[in-house]
Amino acid sequence: MTDTVEVPSWSGYDGAALTLTIDHTEHQRRQQAGMRLVIGHGFGGLDHLMALPAGLPVPLDTLDKHQRAYVRRAPAAICTIHDGNVTRHAVRPCRIDLATVHYDALYKMALNSASRFAPMCARQVVVKRLPKSPFDRIDKISEFDFYGIGIVLENPDGSLETVLEPRPWRAMRHTPAAWYFAEQAYGSYLDHAHTPERTTA
Repeated sequence: MTDTVEVPSWSGYDGAALTLTIDHTEHQRRQQAGMRLVIGHGFGGLDHLMALPAGLPVPLDTLDKHQRAYVRRAPAAICTIHDGNVTRHAVRPCRIDLATVHYDALYKMALNSASRFAPMCARQVVVKRLPKSPFDRIDKISEFDFYGIGIVLENPDGSLETVLEPRPWRAMRHTPAAWYFAEQAYGSYLDHAHTPERTTA
């Protein structure tokens, strides 16, 4: 089960709204275990967790000493050890589908702000005006198109008009950095979208 929500980004990625698809199976599992994020338990940890397949037991003696040290101290909601095997339970709690930044116009700063999210998700900017000159307008739109960043025009009445669709984003590989980003986004979801369900690890 999944659900799509929009949440604000956090320090270091200020000024963007993130559209997330929440993995509600993982969300409910964490809620029941009283655990928020997987990134507060001695990291390196995401590197160690990614060496383990989700849900499948792995012989503990096949891990290196750093991995063994991590899994032995990790909370049971992250991984468990039984009969000489370790099983990872934690998975990414969400997928980041889109980052949206808002600017008055197609400034270079808008391009730079949206570009920060290039390794993680599709991107778009919402602006209140486009260049008046047709030449400048084509030039600016082409620049954003080159970087795969969508453009949405916010009209004076508040309606939104898509000028340029964002380029679809596809993960090239599963990385600790991407998982870390997803955990941060999930934290924003817990803080802003489901405050009554907030728990601490």
